[in-house]
Amino acid sequence: MLRPISFVFFLFNLLSLITITTSTPPYIADENITVNCGTSVNSKAGDLREWVGDIGSKFAPTEDLNHKSNASRAQIQGSAEYVPYMTARLSYFQFTYVFQVNPGQKFVRLYFYPASYSDFDRSKGFFTVKAGSFTLLRNFSASILADSLKKQTLLKSFASINYYAFINGIEIVSMPTDLYYRPQGFQGEVPLYVGQASHQFYINYNMALKMVYRLNVGGGLISSVEDTGMFREWSTDRDYMLTGGFLPRNLSFIPNYSKIQNYTAPDDVYRSAMSMGRNKSKNMVSNLTWGLPIDTGFNYLVRLHFCEIEPLIKFDGERVFIIYIDYQVAEERTDVISWTDSNDTPYFKDYVVMIQKKGEDNHTLSIDLHPRTDGTLRDAILNGVEVFKLSNADGNLAGPSMVPPLLDQQQPANKSSTKKTIFIAIGSGVGFLIVLTLVCSMVLWKSKKNKRFGSYHPQPKWRCWPYPYKQKLTRTKASSLPEVRCRYFTLDELKTATNNFNEELIIGMGGFGNVYKGVIEQGVLGYQEGSTLLPGLPRTEFRLAVVVLGVFSLPKETKSPIFFFHTKPNFSSQTKPGIVFQLIKPTPLKLKPP
Repeated sequence: MLRPISFVFFLFNLLSLITITTSTPPYIADENITVNCGTSVNSKAGDLREWVGDIGSKFAPTEDLNHKSNASRAQIQGSAEYVPYMTARLSYFQFTYVFQVNPGQKFVRLYFYPASYSDFDRSKGFFTVKAGSFTLLRNFSASILADSLKKQTLLKSFASINYYAFINGIEIVSMPTDLYYRPQGFQGEVPLYVGQASHQFYINYNMALKMVYRLNVGGGLISSVEDTGMFREWSTDRDYMLTGGFLPRNLSFIPNYSKIQNYTAPDDVYRSAMSMGRNKSKNMVSNLTWGLPIDTGFNYLVRLHFCEIEPLIKFDGERVFIIYIDYQVAEERTDVISWTDSNDTPYFKDYVVMIQKKGEDNHTLSIDLHPRTDGTLRDAILNGVEVFKLSNADGNLAGPSMVPPLLDQQQPANKSSTKKTIFIAIGSGVGFLIVLTLVCSMVLWKSKKNKRFGSYHPQPKWRCWPYPYKQKLTRTKASSLPEVRCRYFTLDELKTATNNFNEELIIGMGGFGNVYKGVIEQGVLGYQEGSTLLPGLPRTEFRLAVVVLGVFSLPKETKSPIFFFHTKPNFSSQTKPGIVFQLIKPTPLKLKPP
């Protein structure tokens, strides 16, 4: 089934502002533009707004007279039979939409449905989108993205640049001036810059933001019509929650918006939450953790929404916890009641974190909540999460360029090619059997050779960690270390990784003692287990239970080994209809093939 895609961007189109105020929700947008591309018909969508067809309207694109774009109806599959996904505008050349809007901040949402259209193959839609000085998408393929949400694919080569650009819908909605932007001189709380010497980060009007995640923690989907007037969609967090938790809910209470604006988030965001429960001892050795896949090389705004909705929690010091973002302390002491003065009052905190590009295009942003020992309940709580990518100094918001698919250059099959294919398949199979036989012979030879040196440390049975040192390993006398070739850590490295074995970093108790969370080089999250070996537990059982990353060469006074291991959570993706982007300039929106 084909999947519609939407992107959301926030733009500020002029440095002058229009002050927009509202006394009661929902927020009333002074501009609400919805364009249904590739049709002359005006249609109502599920949110009851009328989408204007761009053909023959004031929203028609500007383009070269010799390179006119096409309008086409999508070959619908699955559940995409709704506005604006049924029609599209497509072209092999650049075309531009121009919107006359008032000064102020805008949501810009772009909608793509990677179907096949008349004379346009879905796999050949490959293009760049710009809005003024901002690059929203670069070398983008909606079909590759939609397919990757279901199955990861990797395309490595292409033959030409005969690709086209397309778009199904464009939406522009005004937003309050104080919703997300925090410029220099802002009278209010400014985002904290996590892990940086400069503790504040100003979000100025020359920046654009791209919405990456908007999650209703512990609750269900909140549709765009249930938002506070800006038609934002809030997804469930179940695909990104990496730990279990308790789901406190109070669906009947009316939030008291005395600390934040009532259009900040829908009431339902604050009526549900995720907490750790009442087991204090278990809570102290665990976290509430969310993992959010993102692009590297950008700053990210992380907004966390809070509201104490449990009637019995009324005073300061009851639920106190630490907030970690990307394994760095973002908030040393979080006490929602101390921020709001009551247990029915919503609040949010903003943080900005830089995700360095260290050879990888993708990264998992971790949000961890851990209870403090000075809290009565030893618990943590979270109601909602919003994550936005911030544009770089050059105006770029685009992630890694996608590799376009190989254009069709296949010739009709014939007998000779069939025979050649069969011959190659048979040859490959025989070659594989020969290689397999040689490998088995070498394994048997090595095992026999190892029996001759019974008092020596045997050769490793598998590699568990890329060995960082250049010197060769030699046979040594047998020791109590595991029978695996691993990285060797010094005591100083362990102290640095665990903040001198800080109790705040204890995340559990294992067969060998305390389990610490630490960070080793290159940002790899490691877990260190040490202390006194519990009697009766064979060392081999522990090794079989985890993937060992390394061992520590033990001091004489230490009685048990220290192991390092890690796990990699398997994320599942939930596709949402539409792709939404958000921009900040009143300049033309351009779509063009590469």
